[in-house]
Amino acid sequence: MAAIRPIPQQSIIECIPPASEIAELRIANKDLNFIQAMVKRADDLTSQTLSATDYTQLVTITDNFTKLADRAQVKAQTLKDLTSDKNPLTGVNSSTELLEKVQLLAQTLKDKTQELSSLYNSNENSLFETYGDSISVLSQKVDSISSPNEVISIFPELETLFKAIDENARYINNNSQASDLVEKVEELSNIYTDKAEQYSDAFMSDMGSQIALLNQKISGLMGNIDSIKSNSALQFHVEQLSQIREQVNASSSIYKNFPGARDMVFNLDTLSISTHAKAQDMADSNKVVSDLIPLINDPEALSRGVKEASIRSDVSTVENVLMPLVDKTNELSIKVIELAGQYEAGNYADIKVRAVVSLDKTVERLDRQYQSIRSTDPEALASTLEGLANNIGFSIESIRSVDPASQAEHFSSLATTVSDSVSTSDFSLFVNNVISIPGDVMMSSRNCVDSAFKDFTRQFGNNIESFFDPLLTFLVVIEKLLLATPWPIFLAVAGVLAWLGSRSIKASIGVMFAFFAIGFLNMWDPMISTVTMISAATLLCLALGIPLGIWMSRSDRAQSMITPVLDIMQTIPPFVYLIPVVMMLGIGKVPGLIAVCIYAMPPIVRLTNLGIRLVDKEAMEAADAFGATYRQRLFMVQIPLALPNIFAGVNQTIMMALAMVVIASMIGVAGLGLPVLQAVQNQYLSMGVLNGLAIVALAIVFDRVSQAFGTRIQKHRSGDVL
Repeated sequence: MAAIRPIPQQSIIECIPPASEIAELRIANKDLNFIQAMVKRADDLTSQTLSATDYTQLVTITDNFTKLADRAQVKAQTLKDLTSDKNPLTGVNSSTELLEKVQLLAQTLKDKTQELSSLYNSNENSLFETYGDSISVLSQKVDSISSPNEVISIFPELETLFKAIDENARYINNNSQASDLVEKVEELSNIYTDKAEQYSDAFMSDMGSQIALLNQKISGLMGNIDSIKSNSALQFHVEQLSQIREQVNASSSIYKNFPGARDMVFNLDTLSISTHAKAQDMADSNKVVSDLIPLINDPEALSRGVKEASIRSDVSTVENVLMPLVDKTNELSIKVIELAGQYEAGNYADIKVRAVVSLDKTVERLDRQYQSIRSTDPEALASTLEGLANNIGFSIESIRSVDPASQAEHFSSLATTVSDSVSTSDFSLFVNNVISIPGDVMMSSRNCVDSAFKDFTRQFGNNIESFFDPLLTFLVVIEKLLLATPWPIFLAVAGVLAWLGSRSIKASIGVMFAFFAIGFLNMWDPMISTVTMISAATLLCLALGIPLGIWMSRSDRAQSMITPVLDIMQTIPPFVYLIPVVMMLGIGKVPGLIAVCIYAMPPIVRLTNLGIRLVDKEAMEAADAFGATYRQRLFMVQIPLALPNIFAGVNQTIMMALAMVVIASMIGVAGLGLPVLQAVQNQYLSMGVLNGLAIVALAIVFDRVSQAFGTRIQKHRSGDVL
């Protein structure tokens, strides 16, 4: 046997220090790059300020200065580190140098702003004059609107003006005329809204007429599809369809909000699909008939060819014309010759199906276009314009002005922001960065964990699988035994067990009927696999969960240790703990059983603990008075009185185990969950619904029987039932 090279293993403890060193080096380089970039940016902005000749240039520089100050706040930790002489990077660049550059930039901006303040005043007056004139002109145009089309056509001008005012609000909001401008904007918006409402009915009527005409054309083309008998007729039909599509596409923003627009698009889509189907059918019919022509002189071969074409394709000519004549060989030959001549006269061989398919795809996209495009009907436009007017009012009131006085204050505040970032206290930095971990250390640590776990599974995986072999054998034997049991015996045993648990004939009959229905619908084998898995998982959960619950009830320390574990088991997504289980044990029944138990065990543990803790102290004192031992108190007093809670835990454990059936099927667990998973992947509705209902039926069976048994035991213990 050839030697096998051992897989190198790496300890996570050995992996973390190199990751820390790499992270520190990268962080140092990033810090150095950051401080150099900030200093260079401040120098560039200062140079731009000195060369600025227009006030708007200064505003743009101020915006960039604001971004620089915000960035400094984010990197406060780095700025503080680079003020210390202990940091070797301060020998290259330091935050003190950055602060000097920023203060120089602030002073330069302040001086230049004062120098160009006259330009601001002239620009401000120019904006008010321009906007005032534009509003006056547009107000006259809006007043003269006399049709819905004019309402729509004037909107772009209004939208452009309102957006321009909003964008330049900070240049004019400190002026005393700003409030008057806002009033004019709102007045213009109100006039436009009134005009839109006035002509809305006429617009809707016009759109209704247009859409009705389009629907009429679509219906006419739909009715003519069956009468298409030649390539030329098909091409004419496709041209008309294309013209309708172009009109519907060009007017999509106008038609969008009309009540019948979506139905019209749906009708056009249906027409396009039918046209595509017709073109494909004509081309396929021509091909089938062409293939049958050589068989004209061999009646048997011709008949077989027609039958084969019927099986292989879904061509109307074959199904409706040739198949009825398949046993009449003479008539069949005559019909094939007749069809060949008809198709040749109609130029069926020249049909371009790809062109029809391309048109069909463009029509299909119309529906998405009607969903995404902005409507341009009068009411929608009026609403949009009203929103723009409101935005102008909000911007005028809230946005920071860029007049010279406000700018001077802002420059000082930005310089102060950078200074504060440099001198941020250690406590503030600690609070802001306490939960941050360098990305390189985190990534390397995760890689180490993954590598260590893979090494562990490679080294001990076989031993772990061997440990669970008896459990796998138990599952396989029980499943084979149940599958080998004749179904009448299985139903009888299930009915007897249900009666023993519930003492109810109705429950027994219901259980037998549920199992019979599942088997009748051809789901017997997966049902047996599911019952086996759920039964084994429930028994394992009870065997481990009840003792744990008893231990938690006896020890507060045990409860404090186990409760967080139960919280994790209940809240962590099942897909997360499936990963290590599959890595250690592969896929199959045992990993599925372990996953089900992890998910289903917490209820029985919690409710056993709760039930025992809720036992009356008087009952315990009475037991102590009679000299009962610990074992006698537990099994003759506490557990019997806690049975309602314990059986509630049993019931919930069964329900949660059933809920894991579909998820467990993802790791190879056979049963009713596997067909459900296949149905989801392949969109098999009937199979998914049937198997889902079978899981529901099992859940009801287990739920009703377990609840009835718990209720009967409780009554028996209390003396209500002899």
